Order: sequence, then C-alpha cells, then structure tokens
Amino acid sequence: MDEGPQRVLVLSAPVGEGHVAAARALAARMRELWPAAEVREVESTAGPVRDRVLQRSYAVTMRFAPGLYGLGYDLLVRLPRFAALCKRVAAARVGRSLAPLLRAEHPDLVVSTYPMISGGLAWLRERDRLTAHTVAVVTDVAVHPFWVWAGVDETWTLLPASRAQAEGIAPEAEVRVAAAAVDKRFHPGDRPATRRALGLPEAAFLVLVTGGSLAFGGIEGVTDAVVAGGGEPVVLCGRNARLRHRLAARGITALGWTDRVPELITAADLVLTTAGGMIASESLAVGTPVLFARPIPGHGKAGARMTEEAGLGLVCPGPEDVTETVRRLRDHPAEREELAARARAFGERTLDAELEELASRL
Repeated sequence: MDEGPQRVLVLSAPVGEGHVAAARALAARMRELWPAAEVREVESTAGPVRDRVLQRSYAVTMRFAPGLYGLGYDLLVRLPRFAALCKRVAAARVGRSLAPLLRAEHPDLVVSTYPMISGGLAWLRERDRLTAHTVAVVTDVAVHPFWVWAGVDETWTLLPASRAQAEGIAPEAEVRVAAAAVDKRFHPGDRPATRRALGLPEAAFLVLVTGGSLAFGGIEGVTDAVVAGGGEPVVLCGRNARLRHRLAARGITALGWTDRVPELITAADLVLTTAGGMIASESLAVGTPVLFARPIPGHGKAGARMTEEAGLGLVCPGPEDVTETVRRLRDHPAEREELAARARAFGERTLDAELEELASRL
C-alpha cells in the first residue's frame, strides 16, 4: 500500500514507556505502509521542563505513593466538572507549546498517544490553528477524561467497553474500537523453539512477571506467590537495578532493560503484570494469557477489571490469589488454552488494517 498522507507527526511523551512504545509502533507501520510519506516522531509535550516534571512525578508517585495516583484518577472520573477544569488548563498550556512545532511541520495527519498532547491538539483545532486530521490513540483499556477530546477527529480505543466509556465522557467525540498499537514482532509464535533460543527451561511452567519500565507493584511478593503456585518466574525488572540484583541473588531469573520482550512473551505460559497497559496488549497480540496481580490504583485496577470482564485476562487482588490462579492454570491446561484462544482472537485485527482504513478516511 503506497497511498496515504504526505506528512505525518506521531506525538508521545516520555511518561512511562507505554505511550512511547505505541507511538513507535505506529510510526514504523506507517513508514512501511506509506513509503512516500514523511513520518516524524516527537516524544515530548514540546515543553522540556514540563516533560521532566511529568516523568519524575509519575515515577516517584508510582514507586512510593501509588495511592495518590489512584486518588487523582478517581477524582477525574467521579467529578466531571473538576475534570473539565483540569482539562481546559492543561490543553491550553500544551496547545501553546505545540503550536510552533505544528506550524513548522504543517502535517496533514497528527497522531497522539499521550492524553495531554491530544488535549493540546484539540485546543488548537478549536481555535482554527490546526487543519491536519487528528487521531488520539488510547493505550489503556480504561478511559479517563483526559483521553477524550471533542476537538480531535477520532479516538481509538481497545474494547467496546472502552468506547462506551469514551462516549460517556464526550458524546460528541468520534470514537472507534481499534487494534492495539503494538510492534509487529508481537504475534503468536513457537513456544518450545523460542525457549530453546532464549536458553529457558522447556518443561517449566514459565510465568513472565513485569511491573512496567519502573517495576513497581510489589514485584518481589508477586514473584514469591508465583513460586508458591508452582510457576517458574522470569522477572522483567526494567530500570530497577536494585530489584534485579535482589532477585538474582535468590536464584530467580531477573532481567534488566531488554529488547527481547516479544520472544519472552512467546516463551511464557502466562504473563503476570502489576502495571497493565501496553504489556497486556502485547501479550494478547502474542496469544499469551494475562494475569493482573495487585494492579496499581487508578487506570491499572479499572483496566484490569474491564479486561477480565471481556474474558481476556484474570485479576488477582492479592498474593494468595496469584498462587491459586497460577496453580490452577498450570494444572488445567484447557482453561489456560481457552484464555489463550480469546487473546489470539483479540489480536486478529492488525494495526496495518487500522491504518489502511484511516488512509481511506483522509
């Protein structure tokens, strides 16, 4: 396919890795599908100081006071007038920062994977300062008010329930259920061959444990619960070097930052996450069942619940639930395969198909 836009901006922000990973996946597929297009990625809200504050405050809050994040999420969801005020302030600030970039690039398509950036685009559109077609890509199952803006041309969500949430926030918005924005390397593969290539035990019941790039969510306790359930944990520690050293000292396979996540998900019998978000979408694309263990407050808990209600994962509120669920899925492969089949069905619609349809609407 070589039809499509000529100049594309894909915008994200370095607040957690999920937003950036989604943007990079989108940009990579666009370059392949639309070879004549100039596709530029910008990983910033166009305010360097703002980027640093957002990044550091998110990291500190998630590591030391996740309850505060959950409180903020709940306030936005339960108090729409408060949310509307916060959105107006944030959209204006980000919109003003983005304006010079958009003037310089004059794109005909802008895609955002970060909610505040989507708000900035909506603010510019409402003031006739942006003519490009705009798309807001929601990377979480749970949709909070900052994800949805009436001034954006279309909003992509992951599940029908996600779309319903978005339409409840902004009834006038154009909302679609779309394929997850994941790298094309995330697809069903050969588990035994992948284990051999990675040097992982072929006969073990492998559980890939992750808490996102910051490895938050009580990973050590969750790992112990996996072991108690008869699972062999492989832990993604991200940038948390202290956690990696502690787990490695106990003889547990603990990995730092790695680009082999697609293979590790393929090799695993289960993926257990305390973060949700992108890793859950990537696991579903591979067809590996997902467990949400002690999901983080706010969008983590909400998204885990919605994913479970859609039949695409299981929620384990505490360590004892992790142990029981790992043991049950280990001992009952039919139940595990049923989860895997639903995951594969979720991943059947591809990002390529989504982008081809988008091109037809431009």
